[in-house]
Amino acid sequence: MDRSILFFCVILAVLAVHPSAQGQPQKCSKLLIRKEWRTLTHDEKTKWVGAVKVHHPSSFGHHDNTVLGGKRSLYDDFSYSHAAVGDRVHGNAYFLPWRAFFLSPSLLQAYTDMRVDRWYTYLFDTSLRQTCGYSGPTPYWDWTRDHANLFGAPVFEDSAEYGLGGTGDCDSSPEADCAVTTGAFAPSAGTFELAWPVPHPLRRNLTLLTGWFPHERPQNRTLGPDYVRNVTEQTTGDFFRFQHAMELLHNHVHNFVGGDLAGDCPKAIPEDDCQGMADSFTPNEPLFWLHHAQLDRLWSEWQHHHPSNFAAFSGMPLAPHNLTDPRYDAEAHADHQMPFDIQSVPVAPRRVFDTESWPLCYRYTNEE
Repeated sequence: MDRSILFFCVILAVLAVHPSAQGQPQKCSKLLIRKEWRTLTHDEKTKWVGAVKVHHPSSFGHHDNTVLGGKRSLYDDFSYSHAAVGDRVHGNAYFLPWRAFFLSPSLLQAYTDMRVDRWYTYLFDTSLRQTCGYSGPTPYWDWTRDHANLFGAPVFEDSAEYGLGGTGDCDSSPEADCAVTTGAFAPSAGTFELAWPVPHPLRRNLTLLTGWFPHERPQNRTLGPDYVRNVTEQTTGDFFRFQHAMELLHNHVHNFVGGDLAGDCPKAIPEDDCQGMADSFTPNEPLFWLHHAQLDRLWSEWQHHHPSNFAAFSGMPLAPHNLTDPRYDAEAHADHQMPFDIQSVPVAPRRVFDTESWPLCYRYTNEE
């Protein structure tokens, strides 16, 4: 295992058991800033993109080369972690705390938890800083500002230095696999080969209508500010109902972007072998982190909207009607230890309620 990663995991293990040597609550020495992508300078975007593209060797020494192809990076580790523990955090109340939404088309109705997402995105951000030298603001994508024209969103800039690129090439040849051809993650802009589930370039297929669902409506129908405001105002104290509404937002962005973010298997994998794999590698897409940071921001805003929201956590709605609904988890509790493969020791949801307290120590800005 890479020494820096091993050191980081050891520190997390110590802190998870002993918040401080004196038994007093640890305090943040400073708060890191999370900013909307379009408010970052070109230099800030370039440095974040550069950190994501740093190909430090994988720290997963226990992964067989037949699983990750032999050539893998630290970035691939996060996709593999998502796959390794997905069954334990999808479809239950620990989704948001673990990472902040990991659904794919095959899991559209699953009930998950924002707290998991919060810690997972925090780990990724920490990795960029500790291992890849990044020191700028953490970006998020506020897609409510682009819901009327998602295709023209600033996150799809084509700059080879700082752009995340646009839709992929899906039609130029029978072998075309929606590989991204513009922006800093295109093959022409330098190496960014993904190892999971097989070696392949970043893939993307922007579309409002996927054709995957009967009676489908456009993917941007829930992404406007009015929908978010109504959800925030109508779910006071009810974490279950709030999270269920957030799942729609989460899913629609994943499906709109398509490709890796939608869990669409690379063409190199036989269709039969792809069954059950779709939820595993969505973090391959760099937009994943901006999207999930946005969901985390909306959860944070909901927490501060009303005092009864802040520490609300439940696997049941306040007024349940069908107790046999598989989304319900009457035993979900804030002290459950959420697993993170080797990226971190287990962490309880209670530890991530407050983003401005230790160990998270970050806050969101909302400047236009």
